[in-house]
Amino acid sequence: MGMRYENIKTVVLVILVVLSLFLTWNLWSYQSPSDLNTETQNLQEAEVGGKSELEDYIRPTKVLYHQSGSHYLSHEEKRIDSWLQEMRTWKLGDITDVSSAIEPSGFLNYVHDNNSVEIVYPDLIPVETFQQMFSFTTDKLPRVDFDRVVIKIKKTPNLSVNMYLVNYSQQKVYAVKISNVVKNDVQKLADAGTSAERCLVYKKNENRYIFIPAQTSHMHKLYAYEAPLDIRKFQNALFTNPSYARTESLAYRELYTEGTKVINVNTRTNVMEYVNLVNSNTESNDDANLLNRSFSFVNDHAGWTEPDYRFDSWNRVTKEITYRYYHDNHPVYSNQGMTEIYQRWGNAEVLNYRRPLYRFVQVSLPEMKVQLQSPQEVIEMIEKHQDFDPSLLNDISIGYQLEEGIGDNQQQDTDKTEYDSNSVTLVPSWFYYYNNKWYRVTLPDEGGVNGGLE
Repeated sequence: MGMRYENIKTVVLVILVVLSLFLTWNLWSYQSPSDLNTETQNLQEAEVGGKSELEDYIRPTKVLYHQSGSHYLSHEEKRIDSWLQEMRTWKLGDITDVSSAIEPSGFLNYVHDNNSVEIVYPDLIPVETFQQMFSFTTDKLPRVDFDRVVIKIKKTPNLSVNMYLVNYSQQKVYAVKISNVVKNDVQKLADAGTSAERCLVYKKNENRYIFIPAQTSHMHKLYAYEAPLDIRKFQNALFTNPSYARTESLAYRELYTEGTKVINVNTRTNVMEYVNLVNSNTESNDDANLLNRSFSFVNDHAGWTEPDYRFDSWNRVTKEITYRYYHDNHPVYSNQGMTEIYQRWGNAEVLNYRRPLYRFVQVSLPEMKVQLQSPQEVIEMIEKHQDFDPSLLNDISIGYQLEEGIGDNQQQDTDKTEYDSNSVTLVPSWFYYYNNKWYRVTLPDEGGVNGGLE
């Protein structure tokens, strides 16, 4: 009987010790929400040194000037910044739909008329986002999406300046009441447009004009390496309790799992994809503040690790948003998503988040010029495409194609141990936007046209 009693005491004691150890481990490993916020703040300080601003990432990509029957184009950030700074001194008021006053056949001439300037965004932006970047005197604004700001200047009988928001694809024009405008300053900015690059106009698409640089361009290849970012900092920001995350290594993959959340790292391209498997409906009412939310989501965990990403495109229905890496305000494309920050949203949270896990650091190497095809040659190559339909051609522009490695000749001038595994080249190229997808125009011996790009 005594032995049985001692055995019972021993079992109870063991249970108490195990329970004590379990509770102690949970206490040590527990992270409160405030701890997680602190970790996210530390990430912000480590990666960026402070929060970024909305207007630095949702920006126009070009300015068009129309004067005396000629057209001029500029991608220069300096020119764009001059216009944005000028507009930020204005007071913007009521917005009125004036589309019905413009004959459909006269829409293109109205938008591209003489003595006007177009400040062009890469995709539609909602007026709610625009409101966050400029000074409005009213909060009662209509639901408006637009992709360009048109400024019209009349010199006689008195100098006047008028501002319009234009949804180009839907041919909608909205007049904006403006005040506090220094008209002579606006005139000077507009007159400076004649020093920009002269354009030729492609008019075979009856619904839009495509403005293309008229002269053949010389540009330089750029060389860079990918400076890696610490995946642990993204785990701390994206997981509720990263210490519980499970790690699994597969072929060219690293998986980190915490409940319904997964981070999948492609170790060959060093692109990370975060997936939240929670059941969330993406087909709810469209969200006018989605762009603001997409920017804030990245900003909150200091994901803007360099300033050269720009808002590139979005789909209001599917709630997908893409930010793209730009160099000198020209887009950089990759076949594997290596130059994009992509998000897909549910009702209230991000369901997918894909981004590079590196910064681009430019390498100083002897410059290599690239002679681009003439605009006429580019147009001819595009139109030779099988079953080409000009109504599906929306844009032709110059950008960069990201290619892995830096080439054999340039490789000899670098420290191979540093650059071999993560070096890239940005190759200047022509691109065109056809049937809702970007394509690269390549030389005939390279196949003429590349498949759709990311």
